[in-house]
This record gives sequence, C-alpha cells and structure tokens, in this order.
Amino acid sequence: MAAHDSDRPSHQAPVMSGRGNLPAETTTFVGRETLLAETGGRLRQARLVTLTGTGGVGKTRAAVQLGRQARDAGVYRHGVWMVSLAGLKDPGLLARTVAQSLDIVDNSREAGLAHLIESLRDKHLLLILDNCEHLLAAAQHLVHDLLRACDGLTVLTTSRERIGTYGEHIVRVPPLGVTEGEAVRLFLDRAGATGAELDDSQLGEITELCHLLDGLPLAIELAAARLGELSLTDILEQLVDRRFSLLVGGDDMGLPHHQTLQRAFEWSAAHCSPGEKLLWSRLSVFPANFSRAAAEAVCTGEGIDREDVLDLLTGLVRKSILIAEPSPVSRRTRYRMLETVAQFGARMLAPDERVPVRQAHADHYRDLIAEAARDWFSPHEVRWMGTLREEWQNIRVAIAFYLSQPAQVEFAAQLAIDVGRTRFATFAGLLGQTLDLLENAYRAQPSAAILAHRAWILLVQGDAEAAAPHLRQARILAPHDPQLLYTEAAHQFLAEENPVRAKGCVATFRVVLDQLIADGDTPGDAHMVELFYAMSACFLGDRDTADRSTRGLLTSVEEHHAEWSGSWALWTRGLFELLHGEPHQAYLLAQQALATQHDIGDTWGPAFNLWLLACATAELGAHQRAARLFGGHWSQERTSRIRFAGLRPWARVREKIDRRIRQALGDDEYTAELARGAALRPEQVLALALEPLPAAERKPSGKQALPGGLTKQEYTIAGLVADGLTSKQIGERLFISPRTADRHVVNIRAKLGLPNRLALAAWHHEQIRRFERGGIDPGPVERALDAALEGGDMMAPALYDEYVRVERDRYRGP
Repeated sequence: MAAHDSDRPSHQAPVMSGRGNLPAETTTFVGRETLLAETGGRLRQARLVTLTGTGGVGKTRAAVQLGRQARDAGVYRHGVWMVSLAGLKDPGLLARTVAQSLDIVDNSREAGLAHLIESLRDKHLLLILDNCEHLLAAAQHLVHDLLRACDGLTVLTTSRERIGTYGEHIVRVPPLGVTEGEAVRLFLDRAGATGAELDDSQLGEITELCHLLDGLPLAIELAAARLGELSLTDILEQLVDRRFSLLVGGDDMGLPHHQTLQRAFEWSAAHCSPGEKLLWSRLSVFPANFSRAAAEAVCTGEGIDREDVLDLLTGLVRKSILIAEPSPVSRRTRYRMLETVAQFGARMLAPDERVPVRQAHADHYRDLIAEAARDWFSPHEVRWMGTLREEWQNIRVAIAFYLSQPAQVEFAAQLAIDVGRTRFATFAGLLGQTLDLLENAYRAQPSAAILAHRAWILLVQGDAEAAAPHLRQARILAPHDPQLLYTEAAHQFLAEENPVRAKGCVATFRVVLDQLIADGDTPGDAHMVELFYAMSACFLGDRDTADRSTRGLLTSVEEHHAEWSGSWALWTRGLFELLHGEPHQAYLLAQQALATQHDIGDTWGPAFNLWLLACATAELGAHQRAARLFGGHWSQERTSRIRFAGLRPWARVREKIDRRIRQALGDDEYTAELARGAALRPEQVLALALEPLPAAERKPSGKQALPGGLTKQEYTIAGLVADGLTSKQIGERLFISPRTADRHVVNIRAKLGLPNRLALAAWHHEQIRRFERGGIDPGPVERALDAALEGGDMMAPALYDEYVRVERDRYRGP
C-alpha cells in the first residue's frame, strides 16, 4: 500500500478556510489577453458567467487563470474554489460533490443542496464549475438556487453549451489566434520544455502547423510533445498525411474543430507504442486521478506487464496524454487525463475489454478498502484517511459498477460497509455520501449489517429517531448479527433518556469487545467498541470502571501508534477527569486532543473537544469563557451536523452545566456570551479553545480544595491508610478491588513525594492537626459532595457516605 511509505498528509482545514483550492500551475499560461480582460469585466458586472467552446479549446485553463488573477488580487474575501465535474456521472451527487470540493462537511442525510446553501449563504467567493456539459439540467438547478440564496456568490462555469440559467453571461472561448501569434507562442513554449531547438527559419512551418491544428491548444500541445522524437518537418508531414482519417463518431465529432482534435488524437495514438496505446485506453476507466499502483492493478495483463507500467506511464506523460502531479496527501506522483483525452481513450478500448477493465478497477478498490478496514488502527491511520480522500471518486465508481452487475451486488454492500469501518467518512465529513452508498446497496440486497451501519451513523449524529426504523428492520432480518449487537448498545447509550436503564450498555460493550479481542483479526473494530465502552463507563458507570477503561484505551492506542485514535483516547480520559477527577486536567487533555485533530484535518472530533473544553471551563469557574466556548461549539455543531441534544449523555451534562453558568452570569449575560461565541470565525474559536485558561478568569467553584492537590477519592484513601487499613480492607470499604486500591495508594504517594504508607499516614495526621487549628471547615466539604451528587458525579454514593463518616469521626476525635 503506497500510503504506508509516505509522510503524513498535509492538513486540509474544513469549512472553507484559506484562499481556495485552485490547482498549482505546472506550465506557463500563454496568450488569451483579450479573453481574460473581457471575462474579468463580465465577472465584475454579473454573477454568472459561462465559458463555452469546443473540446480542447482551453476553457478550463482560461477559467483557472481567471480564478488565479482574482485570488491574487484579493477580489473575493473567502477565496476562489474550483469543482471539476468531468468524472461525475450521477447528477444526484452534484451538490455533494461541490460541497466536498469546497471542504464543506457533508454529514447531512439530505441530498446536500440545502446544506450547501446554508454553508455559502454568508460567503463572498468565486465558484468555478468546470465541465458542466453532461450535467446541464442539474447544474442549471444548482446554480439557480445558489445564486438566489447566496448574495456574495459569483459563479464561473465551463461547458460546451450554455447552462441556461437566468442572468447568465456567455463568453465564447475561440481557438488561439495563429496570425496574432498566440498559437505560435504556445507551441514554442511547449517545444522548449522538450529541449527541442528551433530557430527563426522554422517559424513558417510552425505557423503552418498551428493553422493545420486550428489553433486548438490541446492539439498544439500534443504536437509539441513529439519534438523530442520527431523533427518539426516530420510532424507537419504526418499530420497532413491522409493516413490519419477521421474516425468521426458522437454527436458533434463531425464539426471542424472536433475533426481537428480527433485528427490530433489519432496522430498521437499512432505514435504511441502498442503498450502505451493500450494503457491509454484502459486508463480511461478512472474517473479521477490515480496512482501508479492503481494503474498496475487495473491495467496489466493481455498485452501489458506490471513491470512495464511505469515506463508506459512516463511515455504517456511525455506525449502529453497524461498529466503527472505530486499528491498533496502522500507527496507521491498521481496521474490524470483531460476529459477529452479520456473520451478518446474510451473509444479506443475494445468492446470485449470494457467490462473486464471496469471489473479490475472495482476489484482493486474493493481490495484497497478491505485493507484499510483491517489496517487503519495503526501508525498508518492518518495516511489512510488521506489516501481514501484521494480515492473517493474511484471508490464511488467501484460501488456503482458492482451495483450494475446483478451477481455482484454483495460486493457493493461489503465495500460500502468497509468504508464505514475505516471511519474515513467521519474524519472527512462525508457521512451523507456514505449513507447514500449504504442505501443504494441496501436497495440492491437488503441486509441487517447495512441497516446497522446506517443506524450507527445516524445515532452518532444524534438522530435516534431516524435510526430507530433501521434497527427495527435489522432485528427482523438478523437478530443475532454481531454488528447489530454493537449498534443496539450504542442506541441504548446514546438515545436512552433514563440513565439507569442506559447503564446496561456498558456491560454489552464489554461483551462485544471481549469477543472481538478473542477473534483478533479486526483491531480497528475492537478499538471502536473499546472507545464506546470507555465513554459509556465515564458517563454511566462507576469511577473505577471509568478509570480503568480510559487508561486501557490510552494504552491500546499507544501500542498501535494511532494518532487520530490517540486524540480520542485523550478526549475520553478528559471526560473521565471532568466527571470523576480534576476539571483542569480535563481542560488540558481536551486542548491536546483538539490541537492534534486540527493538525491532521479531522472534521468530526473538534465539536466534541469544544464541548469538553466548555464544560471543564465552567467547572473551573470561568463562566464567561465557558459560555463563549459553548457558542463556538454551537457553530461547530451546525457545521458537523452533530445534534448534541440527541446524544443524551452529553445533553444531560450540558443541561446541568448550563444551569450553573446561568446562575453565575444571569440569563442575559449568558445569552450574550453565547452569541459572541457563535459569531466567531472557526479560526477564532480554535484560538480561544487553545488558549491557556487565565488564572484571573477562574472563580471559586464552591468546592473545598483538598490538601496536596488530591482528588476526593485519593484524600479518602489517604485517611483510610492513616487508620491502618490494608489495601484489601480499603477495597472492601470503598467497593473497589484490592489491586485498584493499592494502585491508588502508589499514585497518592507519588503525587505527594512520600516514600511509603507510614509517611502517608503521618502526612494525613498533619492535615488533621491543621484542621484542628482551623484550617478546614467540614461544612463546605459536605456541601461540595452533595453538589457533586446533584451534578451527576458518577462516583459510587457509598464512597461519599464513607468519606463523610470518616472525616466526621476524625474531626470529632475519640
């Protein structure tokens, strides 16, 4: 797997940050001064401009150049964004494809247009939709609705014909002028890249060649690419030669410019080796860019050996059939073809090869996803996320192929399920598309596993109502399906209103986890169950189980060196500290997790870390900052489409903390701070969340601080050690195991710097003497314990009773 050997992918910040996503410039832009000036003027006056013209005339390149000029001049506050539609075959995915290209999180169940409008409504940007001609009706509808709802939006489209939306301004892109010298300048520029040496005596031949090619930029580039192997005279003679008869086909291939382009393609193909020509035709099945490994897997056999693929790819790049670009994710080379080049390649593909090559393409990506599902919980985790992001279009096409083959629909279902198992769609904000894929697979072949995966996605988004019918149907189809047992536990954990009834999920998660550990072949699946086990233990279990499970989760991710999973383990430990330990520790752990998730481009985790930071901040008494963080969290919640009110454990904690903040600030100030936080830009929310908490903002919480920085449980255990109890006796008294009690004693001694239990007993007696001199008021201690119980602290009530009894007895003396 190529992703294993590459560096971590570069961060791709969600929600449209930065200046846009225009492709890097790999060759010089030549000419078109008049076209650029005219179109730039139209864009300043109109909100929809379409560049029309024949294939290969340079519409895309002109659009990119216009976008680059606007970006560099800072015309659009939120940048210039380009969406390539050439590989999109399903009009129903248009809105989702646009959202994905704009780095907009797309976790919505709806088709995507409403969410796209919501995301762009307050943005000022230029949106370039490239290659719209095969999606005219869908593009017309999309552009119309976007422009009507988003005042700050300007749209530039490229298409062989007009979009047909009201207010559209048409700019026709002509071939490069030959007499004006633009075409000759382009040829000379591209010829120079081949190392060919041309002089002024050859200008006549160059001009004749450009005339012969009708000034079409793509045809000129194909001809110039041959100069390293053929002389200018040879190229000219061969293009004039009638051997290159026109294979006219298609709706408009008989038009003059299409004939010229067709002749250029035929001529290029004639100068390819048999292997290059065959590879060109087979590569046409890729809807988007691809790696060398993918080309080897899909295109070898029947005339192409695997060891020859690299040389063949290199040859096609030199002939300008392929474009080679470094991947921003893996930094390895990826290849792509222009749409017109791919179309010619598809026509060269023999009829009896079309299905087998598509089959090879689908099988390769099924194998890739299966490997990712097995391997993602590893040091390669973040690289896998980047790889799957790059391959997403190929994955969708693979699923579509399997669905088109009645005997292979089960492969579509397994591929869609494996995508869910990788958690990639959660990471990248593509849960909406994943729900679509699962729905399509279910229609073709109903199964409980698909329903369980759909239900799980809906549950973690806080939509238990939508998940419920999937669970009911899954129980009918296969009540003992392993995935269903896990999802049922998730439903009990996330959706059950009564926390007493919800507690049963903790034991169920443990049972499922033990089964997966015993199987041993799905570490990623086991990790996900362990994560939910630890979270449910924190919210619903006793302190000891929560402590043990969160520590175990941290140990597991450390052993697997999984960076993204590590951030979630930190978050879960922070949750433990919030509910059972020290809020300041929760604050620090959430910051660490949030910084990691931002760095790697996670679109899902930040909402949960903002929630935890806001809760911890409130517990520390910084109520204004907590309210503002909750406002920022609200914005992140809307972006990620997570409904935290539907995640009942989170909602219960939030409701209690909300009451405390309102009591401290008053309703009006709390509402104002929420609004201020919600108005912050994403980068401002991040900066606020990652700031150290100023000591001046922290206010007394009403809880009595305990000596030595010990937690409530640690101070209780220290008192029992001072009473001479063994670890076994302490365990019996506090309903914990002797081993856990002993570990607590060791941790307490380490925290206080004490060498043994005798020293710990002496230390505790000293605290009592200080109390007798007036250092501690037992009243606030009891009130703090009562408040903790009312606030939902999950430590066993018996522990509190024991704490109060021991302290009272000690304070009263014999």
